[in-house]
Amino acid sequence: MTTTGRRLRILQTIAHQEPDRVPVGFDLLEPLRGAVLAYYGLKDLKQLYAATGVDGFSVWDWPSVQPIYTGPAREGVTDYDSSAAYGFWGKVSEKIYPLAGRELDDFRWPSIDDFDFSGLRAGLAAVRALDMTAASGHAGMGWLHHVQMRGYDDALLDVLDEDWMTAYMTKTRDFILPYFQRLFAEADGLVDIIRADEDLGGQNNMLISPTLWRRWYKPLWQEIFTICRRNGARVWLHSCGFCRDVVPDFIEMGVDILNPLPPYVRGSDPLDMKRTFGNQLAFDGGVDQMNVLVSGSPRAVREEVKRRIDQLAPGGGYIVGPSQVFAGNVPLANVIAFLEAAVQFGVY
Repeated sequence: MTTTGRRLRILQTIAHQEPDRVPVGFDLLEPLRGAVLAYYGLKDLKQLYAATGVDGFSVWDWPSVQPIYTGPAREGVTDYDSSAAYGFWGKVSEKIYPLAGRELDDFRWPSIDDFDFSGLRAGLAAVRALDMTAASGHAGMGWLHHVQMRGYDDALLDVLDEDWMTAYMTKTRDFILPYFQRLFAEADGLVDIIRADEDLGGQNNMLISPTLWRRWYKPLWQEIFTICRRNGARVWLHSCGFCRDVVPDFIEMGVDILNPLPPYVRGSDPLDMKRTFGNQLAFDGGVDQMNVLVSGSPRAVREEVKRRIDQLAPGGGYIVGPSQVFAGNVPLANVIAFLEAAVQFGVY
């Protein structure tokens, strides 16, 4: 069988075609990243992908290229570059909620004038030159962003206040739509993937009712994703926890890839998701993080990887990966077992 290049393999998969093998995607956090690289005697992720034969699909790591924030410093924020989804808003997940207890007009809303877009095209071209899909964004302007700006206590009450929410969403829209229009103008057609996240649920239910989510957040998502798709970018959406009730809405909004497909969450059984939505969505993830990658044996990891490939890969539309990220609670031996199994069992 002819070997397909890494970028083409991923794009064919997203388009529901079967390439030579199933792409492999994951994010690998420190200190586990260092341990994996040391195991193989390598220096960085690019070498890891070459040595193991995996694709390393990601929308967060080096394949992601962002405009550079040059605006005023935000209180308590030190990282604006790698934290493009957070820093320029002044939010630090679970630590700083910059709009908590404040009036909307007391906050300095970001502007596209706060960003340097000049290096975007060259950065994306460099990623493509390494035969990887080039990602940009970040389109997280929904419920999760609201919570990270205000905290749960305020956000859960905000959604019941028609006037406040109308003003809040207007201010958010006034920034994010021009931002994405400028981003694509400067990217010159080189963005393959736009990343977005919207953690909507716990293990069994959504944290906000589908009705309220559709009322306040879905319209802006749809506007953003319309811009993305007009410019040839596929949309990758991450939503932890239960979200089954709004998966048809994701499809209607223009989502191409759904991550992370946790099998231990109600409504997210991978085989059922494939049968129900597999002709409209590609899936990224699905390998059981909680019960296998964290606490299982390497043999169990291999069996789990094979199971998910058997369930989700037929017809394309599947990037095999963990149902979260590889962090410090995953044993090194299980990461190695995942990488080896993904290559061994992923051949079409």
